[in-house]
Amino acid sequence: MDYTAALAALTKWAESTPAVRALVLTGSAAQGTEHRLSDRDVQVFTRDGDGLLADESWWRGLGDVLAVERLEDGDGNPTRLVYYAGGKLDFTLLEAGELKGRAYEGPYRVLLDKDGHAATAALRPEPDGPPTAEEFDESVNWAWAAALMEAKALVRDEPWSAKLRDQDLKEQLLEMIEWDHRARHGEEFDTGILGAGMRRWMDEDVQQALRHCWSGLDARESARALAATAGLYVALAERTAARHGFPAFDHERAHAELRSLLAEVG
Repeated sequence: MDYTAALAALTKWAESTPAVRALVLTGSAAQGTEHRLSDRDVQVFTRDGDGLLADESWWRGLGDVLAVERLEDGDGNPTRLVYYAGGKLDFTLLEAGELKGRAYEGPYRVLLDKDGHAATAALRPEPDGPPTAEEFDESVNWAWAAALMEAKALVRDEPWSAKLRDQDLKEQLLEMIEWDHRARHGEEFDTGILGAGMRRWMDEDVQQALRHCWSGLDARESARALAATAGLYVALAERTAARHGFPAFDHERAHAELRSLLAEVG
């Protein structure tokens, strides 16, 4: 997909569509740090969101559509994640007035602004801040729940179930990695989104440890990967808890249960 041509076509369409008031490009492409496989994230500010959702020709005409996810973002705004041959465009539909005074937490580039509202928007990155004691405790409990359930699935030789619980555990591990790095490098330290750019920001020793945390479908191999994942999680959790003064969690009891289960893996 030729992103330059696609965005130009999208802008031309928006210019001639009265309901569409502005287009804003966000993400790595707005910053100029995109990879050749990076998506293009576009915010569409409109007076007629329902109309744009009903008539999909505006994004279908931008390329050869392979698949589309019709979702909502975390704030309830409708999104269309469109997979084209050779590329992907992610659209978020927002009310036209929401661009006025908008605070962006990451890079953005205005493609079209009919009402001049973009002049009142600004980049105001806000660090996520440290976890609360409650958030930290929830992560630890969820991580151990996932680890123990994965181990039981491995004992039962249920690799699919094990992989699902492993994904739950990896989500908690990534969050703990982010908390650990911000605790040590400063709360404004950029840990990316969903692990993006990890080669840039993640400490080398953590990256090396992660090499042992994935496996195929072999039960023993999976058990070794689970043990490595749990060990890395515990090390980071204990370090993060100490940094923030959180109450100590009794990891050893859960770890002992995990080791007992993994010893049964055939």
